[in-house]
Amino acid sequence: MEGREDLERETLGRRNRRDTLIVTVVFLALVGTAFLGVKLINPGYSREPYQRTMFVLEDYVTITAYGKDQARVEGAVDEAFRELQRLDNVFDRYDPESELSRLNDAAAREAVPVSEDLWKVIATGVEIYRESEGAFDITVGPLVDLWDVLGRGARGEPPPGDAEVAAALKLVGSDKLELDEAAHTVRFLQPGVVIDVGGLAKGYALDRAAEILQSRGVRSGYISMISTDLTLGEKPGSAGGPLWRIGILDPRGEDYLATLLLPGETYVSTSGDYQRFFEYQGVRYHHILDPRTGYPARGAVSVTVVGGDDGARSDAFSTAVFVMGYPQGLEWVKSRGLECLLVDASGEVHYTEGMRALLEGIKETTTP
Repeated sequence: MEGREDLERETLGRRNRRDTLIVTVVFLALVGTAFLGVKLINPGYSREPYQRTMFVLEDYVTITAYGKDQARVEGAVDEAFRELQRLDNVFDRYDPESELSRLNDAAAREAVPVSEDLWKVIATGVEIYRESEGAFDITVGPLVDLWDVLGRGARGEPPPGDAEVAAALKLVGSDKLELDEAAHTVRFLQPGVVIDVGGLAKGYALDRAAEILQSRGVRSGYISMISTDLTLGEKPGSAGGPLWRIGILDPRGEDYLATLLLPGETYVSTSGDYQRFFEYQGVRYHHILDPRTGYPARGAVSVTVVGGDDGARSDAFSTAVFVMGYPQGLEWVKSRGLECLLVDASGEVHYTEGMRALLEGIKETTTP
C-alpha cells in the first residue's frame, strides 16, 4: 500500500513538472513573438528625441538625437559635447591658454608645431582663401579686433576711421602664412598677423561631434550650431520624417524667409548681417568683414548654403559667398556643386535651381 502511494505521488509530481514546463515554454514563446512584433512595427526610435543645448565655440549649440536606448543616446550626446569643449580650448583665440592663442603669440618669431585639429582648420582656411581669391581669410583677426562690433555697439562708439582700417588691413592676408605640411608647423611672415578661425572652426567641430554620435550608435539626429548645421540620417517617421524641416530666418523680419526640406547627411550653413552688428547714424555695421577692403561686406544681407561633404568648407563657403555678394557669390558656389539662397542688399531673394526644389513657402523679397 505504501509503495503504491509513493508511486502515485512520484507520477503526480512528474505530471505537474511537465505541465509547468509546458506553460513556461508557451509563455516565453508568446512574449518573444510579441517582442518581435513590436520590433518589426517600430524600428526603435521614439517620437520625442533627447535634446541638449550648451554655449560653446562662441554660440549656442543644440544636439538632437533619436534612439531606442535613452541612456546610450544621452551618453553619446554628452561625449559629443565634451569633444566640442575640447576643440573650444584649441580654437578660442580670446583664451590665452588656447592652442590658437599660443600660436598667434609665437608664430612671428618661429615656426610653431600645431595639433592635427588646428592644422586641418588652418590648411582648409588657406585653401578657401585661394579658391575665393581672398574673399575668405583666416588672417582677418586684426580687422575683427579693430571693428569690435559688439563692443562698439555696447559703448555707442562710431566705426573706426579710414586710417585705422588701412593700418589693420596691412596685417591681413593668408599669403603672410608659411605652412610646412610635413612638419605641421605654421609661421607668420610678418609681425602683427593674427589668425581667427571663427569662420570655419564650428564646421570642423560639427564633423567631430557627428563622428562621435555615429560611433556611439546614433543614426538619426540634428546638430545645430546656429551658423552651421548637419542632419544625421533620416528623421524618424514617428516624428514626422523622413525629411528634416529647417527654417531660414528672414534677415529683416521676425518670421521665416522659407523652410528647407532636407534628407539626412546634409550640411546647411548661414551667414547674415543680422547676427552681430551695431548701428551708428542709421548705418548698420556687421561682423562679416571683407578682408579685401577692411569694411563690412555690402553685397548681401543673408546667405544660406546647402550641400557638400565637409563641415569646415560648408561653414567657410557661406561667409565667402556673403562677402562676394550677388551675383558673383551665387555663381561661385554654384560652380562648386552646392546650392544657395542669397538675399541681396535690396532685399531681393536669389537662389540656385537646385535650391528652389528644397524650399517650401518661400518669400521672393524682404524689407531691405
